Amino acid sequence: MDMLVPVKAGFLGFILSVGVQLLVFYVVGGFKQVTPQNFTRTFILAAVAAFLAVDLFLYYKVYLVRTVQSQIFLVGCVGGWVGGIFFGLTQLKPVLLSVARRR
Repeated sequence: MDMLVPVKAGFLGFILSVGVQLLVFYVVGGFKQVTPQNFTRTFILAAVAAFLAVDLFLYYKVYLVRTVQSQIFLVGCVGGWVGGIFFGLTQLKPVLLSVARRR
């Protein structure tokens, strides 16, 4: 078993989650102003979009490409997604709000 598979998958899930969160806040910030009062609603939208992006990525990697250690890859990628969600809620909140206001 390659011990770097869960680390690589966790990193991919984390980066994909944070990237989709930034993209959603950028797009939503173009349509309406995101304030700290409605941050939670926008973040839930970003979390759902990040879940769908990670799910599509896992569908591609596990079912279409048929990776060798698919269960370990799945666990690592979902763990990275969860880590990205918690990182977005705690440390990335000021950055997300500034990305939404930049337009």
